[in-house]
Amino acid sequence: MSLQLMDKSGLESTINLLVWGVVLLGGIGGFIVWGLAHAYPSAV
Repeated sequence: MSLQLMDKSGLESTINLLVWGVVLLGGIGGFIVWGLAHAYPSAV
């Protein structure tokens, strides 16, 4: 029972890390793309 609970919490923490990593990378990437698009409007 305790092993099953440990696996579940470990899986949830891994999923949370993946979700936060995607959100952070996506936010940073989107901000860079937005900044470049507005810094060089003629290139877009």
